[in-house]
Amino acid sequence: MMGRHVIILEVLIYILHGAATSPFVRKTWIFLKEKGLEFEHRQLDPLDKSERFLSMNPLGRIPVLEEADGNLISDSSVICDYLENVHPSPRLYPADNRSRAKALWFEEYADTLLTQICAQVFWMHIIIPIRSGKPADLSEINAFRDKNYPDVFGYLESVAPDDSSIVDNHFGIADISLASTVRLLDLAGAPLDADRWPRFNDYYQRVISRPSAKSIIDEELFATDVFRTTGDAPK
Repeated sequence: MMGRHVIILEVLIYILHGAATSPFVRKTWIFLKEKGLEFEHRQLDPLDKSERFLSMNPLGRIPVLEEADGNLISDSSVICDYLENVHPSPRLYPADNRSRAKALWFEEYADTLLTQICAQVFWMHIIIPIRSGKPADLSEINAFRDKNYPDVFGYLESVAPDDSSIVDNHFGIADISLASTVRLLDLAGAPLDADRWPRFNDYYQRVISRPSAKSIIDEELFATDVFRTTGDAPK
């Protein structure tokens, strides 16, 4: 009689702390989904620098990824790099050193200048009105866009690919980072002008239509509505 071998598959569950409107939480969420990893999302208000929050990340920034043993990892770029090393398949960073550098450049561009601009538009449409008690100042918003959009989206238009991958025809961290940030414009009710930047908009739409990106829609719409009606993130 042959012995029976029982194979126990351990499901590693992560906890992703943060508000779904954050492009950095969105980037991490999509990355986790693309990796096929199980995780739970818990609200964490980035504007409430509570003792609990600062004990998780002394910089007071989201997201924070919590592992099954309680280990905490902060910063979306750090988290994604960590997950790539712990769960190398499917690969979401290029193997080639030059291509990896290019991907990291687009991630940095998305996390800095692009986020500054898109987040400001989100604030001007969603958060400032409820906090000030005044409607969004469309003339101010248009002036901000006229000043800041041409250089940023002009550059992205010039490098936009014909498929869903901006580096080496392989979907990964660069695409996730760019789309996660531009999604703020959609949530603000001020989507990118598809006529002015058609190539980049087409590329963005391909990325944001992936199942991994669609999986966060309910959470990000809920969080946006809470911001719009209260001026604060969901608790």
